Amino acid sequence: MLPNFLADPSPDIYFSDNYVVLDFETDTSHGDYGHPVHQDNKMLLASWKLGPGHPMGPDSRPVSLWGDEYSMGELLEVIEDADFVVAHNAKYEAGWLQRMGLDLRTVLFFCTKLGEYVLMGNLAAGDERMLPRSTSLDDCCRRRGWKIKDPAVDMMMKHGINPLYIPRPWLQGRCEQDVETTEDLFLDQRERLANTNRLAVLLTRCLLTPVLASVEFEGMCLDEERVAGEFQRHTDRLAELEHELNRMTGGINWRSPKQLAEYLYDVLKFQVPQKYNYRTRKWEDKLTKAGNRPTDKQTLESLKPKTEKQKEFIELRKEIGRVNAALTKSLQFFQGICKEKDGIFHAVFNQTVTATHRLSSSGIPTYFELYDTFKTAQFQNLARAFKPLFRAKRDGWLIGEWDGSQLEFRTAVELSGDKQGTEDILNGHDVHKFTGSWIYHAPEEWLGDIAAHIKDAEGLMDLVTDDERQYSKPHTFKPTYGGKSGTKREKAYYEAFQARYGDMTRTQQGWVYEVLNSPHKSLQTVWGMRYYWPYAQMKDSGYCNVTSSVYNYPIQAFATAEIIPIAIVYFWHRLAERNLQDVIRIVNTVHDSVIGEIHPDYVKEFETLAVDIWADVYRYLDLVYGFKFRHVPLGTEVVVGTHWANKPALYKQAYNIFADGRIEKDE
Repeated sequence: MLPNFLADPSPDIYFSDNYVVLDFETDTSHGDYGHPVHQDNKMLLASWKLGPGHPMGPDSRPVSLWGDEYSMGELLEVIEDADFVVAHNAKYEAGWLQRMGLDLRTVLFFCTKLGEYVLMGNLAAGDERMLPRSTSLDDCCRRRGWKIKDPAVDMMMKHGINPLYIPRPWLQGRCEQDVETTEDLFLDQRERLANTNRLAVLLTRCLLTPVLASVEFEGMCLDEERVAGEFQRHTDRLAELEHELNRMTGGINWRSPKQLAEYLYDVLKFQVPQKYNYRTRKWEDKLTKAGNRPTDKQTLESLKPKTEKQKEFIELRKEIGRVNAALTKSLQFFQGICKEKDGIFHAVFNQTVTATHRLSSSGIPTYFELYDTFKTAQFQNLARAFKPLFRAKRDGWLIGEWDGSQLEFRTAVELSGDKQGTEDILNGHDVHKFTGSWIYHAPEEWLGDIAAHIKDAEGLMDLVTDDERQYSKPHTFKPTYGGKSGTKREKAYYEAFQARYGDMTRTQQGWVYEVLNSPHKSLQTVWGMRYYWPYAQMKDSGYCNVTSSVYNYPIQAFATAEIIPIAIVYFWHRLAERNLQDVIRIVNTVHDSVIGEIHPDYVKEFETLAVDIWADVYRYLDLVYGFKFRHVPLGTEVVVGTHWANKPALYKQAYNIFADGRIEKDE
């Protein structure tokens, strides 16, 4: 059975006064601010307060209980009787509640950190023109003119002092103050979110919170043999490239700005970067403070090659940078995990970082004796080539992945009601082949063997993939996000895309006009989310300086900050409902997909559930957001193999799932 808050989802549940507000203080012996995934971190103190509608309340002041995670039975009892739990950065508390033995599937959270994030829209993330706005409890208080935390205890924690060594009265006072402040913040946010039709958005964010807390305990597992092979290949390749660069340059000392400048400007004849001198009204060489020609990283990246020798140098240097980055940012970490951590590592999902509100990920700093330093890696934004390095941590199990097929494109078509897009999706037209036909000047029917027909296409052979459709994917949806720059063929494609999907383009232009004409330079989406561009303006040329992000945010957000989280939530809960939670385990989520470990006898159940949950998504969107899919179906592709994204897969099948319940295999 699904819990009531998911079987009949409604943001109105947050108007109940039967709640528990809580805050924890933990022993941070592992050195990572007390993340619950590490067993050497321990619970120290729990403080909580009951809402006025709680069967055992209300409390006039917070209740505090010292002890480890195995002595918190009193707290678990009051949570069991509450409609929801209130906490600031609730994923942290959720992880510790799981350590206490609580089934997180039974708990609904109201996270005040997420509440502030939703109220600020994209302002919390900031951009190149706006500084990010903090969602910390202290800054939430400052914005409202409220009292902030005890500065002495706060300073101790920010300087890495383990709460275990902070005087107990000080720590308890801080914890209880946080509880009372969090309750005040909850009541304030509840009113603001409801009055601006954003409480439903917060409900979606909070439903995902316990799922992420649970997934963080799983971790991902690397295949030691594959990691070793990939590490050696990259090491050998780097040596080859560096040898080639030394041959080309004559073995100059790359640490010598003088030798590097002589090679760049005297041998290769690059133009020294220029700057305009407003005093003399002349263009001059842009020199260092010491009067030397620049050789810094930014300058090197800005050099524009014209001769064949210059192009060869730039490409070689870029390739060295790519290979070196792969080694230092990923493969060294992977090697350390395999040699010292049994191949398993954990990462953290961030719910309050991105401008669009989709998830991001951060690595947990890990110390390696091999390198005598800390290194880190996250779960998302991994290079495509590195995904097959991951296997199931459970012997004999498989790795399965399901995603939202063409989700951002389908979302754009649905939000705009684009007629051509609807026709293309219903008829199974491959939009990536349409892209390729323009980018590579080849008929769509050729694209199954594109390499044989357009070997001379610019940049084609630099792309490392055996799937021809991947060649065009970087360009396919660029015009959806307002992209216009590129080669002549790319620009021609972008114009063709906007002409083909005219309804979509006109809808997005309408969003831009709404931002420009609204009092707060904001855009309110049909599901309630709001985004802000206070510096938006239209140039005399007709160009709007925020076009790209205004085109992008609603589409990316609805697809990957609303629809996919809803799907993940139902998948996680339905696993338990069907008694599959011990044979199918979610271990990661990346933007529009979910990765799980599967017992080999339950592959069919994994596939069936990955299809069934889209009916839950349609229902949730209707009940919570009042949004119905009227034009196109949602889709999913299920892939199962011995390793993540391994080719060939053991099993692969795509489906279209319609709002009326029809399910069609997408061949």
